[in-house]
Amino acid sequence: MTSEKDKRSTIFTIAFRSVPSAVTCKSKKLYLRIKKSVKSKIPNRTLLRHVRSKVSSKDQSQDGHTSQIVQVEKSRNEGVIKATIQLLCEAGTNTWPDFFNNPAEPARHTVDEGNDTEWTGYGEISMSPYDTAWVAMIPSRKYKATQHPQDFELAFPQCFTWLLQAQDENGSWARTGPGSIAPALAAVLALGSFRTRAAEFFEQKLANLDINMEHFNSVYEKGIEFLRITLNGWNIDELDMTGFEIVIPSLLSALEKLTPSVTFDFPDKPRLYKENQRKMNIIPIEAIFALAARRQPITIVHSLESFTNTFDMSRCQNEGFQAINGSYGSSPAATAAVLIAAQEWDEKAYAFLKKIIDNRPSHASKFGFVPTLCDVGIFETCWISHCVGEMIMSMEDNPNTDFSTPDMQELTSRNAAFITYMKALLKEQKGVLRWVSWDNRIPGDVDDTGVANYLIRHFDADATFDLSPITRTFWNGRYFITYPLERTFSVSVNVHILNFLLSERERARVKGTLPLMVPTITKTGVTRQANLDNIIITDINWIAAQRNQNHFWKDKWNRSPWYTTMKSIQVLLSLHKYPEMLAATSFKNLETLHAYCRKSIDCALSVQHEDGTWGEASSDAQGNVEETSYVVRMLKEGLRVWSEDEKLKKALVGGQEYLLRHFDEAMNDKGFFHNKQPFLWVNKQLYTVPRILRASMLSALWED
Repeated sequence: MTSEKDKRSTIFTIAFRSVPSAVTCKSKKLYLRIKKSVKSKIPNRTLLRHVRSKVSSKDQSQDGHTSQIVQVEKSRNEGVIKATIQLLCEAGTNTWPDFFNNPAEPARHTVDEGNDTEWTGYGEISMSPYDTAWVAMIPSRKYKATQHPQDFELAFPQCFTWLLQAQDENGSWARTGPGSIAPALAAVLALGSFRTRAAEFFEQKLANLDINMEHFNSVYEKGIEFLRITLNGWNIDELDMTGFEIVIPSLLSALEKLTPSVTFDFPDKPRLYKENQRKMNIIPIEAIFALAARRQPITIVHSLESFTNTFDMSRCQNEGFQAINGSYGSSPAATAAVLIAAQEWDEKAYAFLKKIIDNRPSHASKFGFVPTLCDVGIFETCWISHCVGEMIMSMEDNPNTDFSTPDMQELTSRNAAFITYMKALLKEQKGVLRWVSWDNRIPGDVDDTGVANYLIRHFDADATFDLSPITRTFWNGRYFITYPLERTFSVSVNVHILNFLLSERERARVKGTLPLMVPTITKTGVTRQANLDNIIITDINWIAAQRNQNHFWKDKWNRSPWYTTMKSIQVLLSLHKYPEMLAATSFKNLETLHAYCRKSIDCALSVQHEDGTWGEASSDAQGNVEETSYVVRMLKEGLRVWSEDEKLKKALVGGQEYLLRHFDEAMNDKGFFHNKQPFLWVNKQLYTVPRILRASMLSALWED
């Protein structure tokens, strides 16, 4: 627990690197040009004392009280700026060693033409029991050739032994709830596959790994029992993991083929298989192979492990499916599936997984040996930049912001480098970004593209965009899809692209080039020109319609309702800047819009925990840092409208005080988000992205 002394003071450890030639950057209200070079301070440690603003009015005059509050906010902001610079330094050099000298250079390495076969990507992400279990199933090269039980060995035995050491008391490997189902199924399959392949040599093969038979049986049986209980209580509407309707049936089928067979019957099994059949019917397998032959990116490459019974994995061992560094779909599970099921040994895939395992961060190994996504590079870049951009935009709106100080110049120059990098990415990737930095086999998505374009538009007024790749590929007439053939929609994706389209439309209004006409494709495949205004208005109305009866939004990419609710409220409240657009929406006017948004804010106020937090419990709080930062950011936006609301102010202060108590740990303890906070981001396995969460925390703590 945090001591009272720690609550009163927050230590920021700053490890600055010298800043090379800064990148020229433009903004509507910001600087015209950053100096050619900026020298960084390199303090050993900087102590920021957090002075509480609750000062008795009996002891100070009102002017004195106001002065102290201003000083508190200034001190906090100085610490936030320094920590933000530190985060950008870390993220930039993780992207490319010489990032701040030449931020455009790493963009060339994200495409095959860069010919960087050694690059495994960048970005910090948690480890995955699900993917670790798949890697644990890979047999040795010798066994793959002979298929003789006496030759049976594992390619990565450390992943197998981890499964036997890391099981939770309840029999799971990933806590509880629907999100624990796929990891547990994969883990039980890995254990059962070992027994099936070893056959009569089973006990000997366990002994070779220093595993006791009794211990193996205990873990195996506990895992099966956990699954029986969890599946029996499972409502499939409660789970929206990536591709679960094909992943889980595939795992269930594989378990039934073990010796002895493992079968599960549960109430929602018919519904699950019905959804599986529906999805499989719309996946054009042969057309996908034809696309891969032409080197067209395809989404199923990320979930190849679900198709081991559908087609021969050997058909995937080509450049249409495999990235030049050996991975399949930026997924350890998919890469493992090819190594397991293809007829020929895949040395490039093996070498890639070995590199990932050898370089795994020790502070994250509690939940496995490999991540659920091999690389979150461009996603991390865009989301960190979004939070930092939000802060800088807030600074721009404050006429008292002094951008001439060394720290502010360093912050804006670092930010400018990331804007340059995103511009280079868009150029290299033909106008549509993907979340992974190095795998050309992953298709681009409107989410990362929307965030990058929005930031570039704000910080580079002269940037130009071709909207046709976005509107032709991702607009379905009602909302923007993330990928073709996706089963469910994403509200947050629509918010991100809407932010960009609103800013692009505003630029056209100022330049006098309205209306903006963009190409769209109808359901019958006909290309038609559409007025961008109509798309924006339709999307705004659609977003508003997705809010549930409890006045918050849910999303497919993050299980916290506060992530999407914060995003939605921010974009809706921004409509006051676009009166023409607001008048054309279902809201019609500001009064109606504000009343609508206030219900979501009141919902957040009503569920704040006593310790000032929001969301699922963490290791030492009723809520957690991630979700609390989302709500605080939403409340800050609300205060722009309801500036005198004391209830809102009190909730905001409570949330920020909690974030301050954990600030030093969150910024400096590498294992904090891996081991002490819930995983809320959604893939085939729940995961966390620490640098993005640190950026959200910084944005929440910045005082306007």
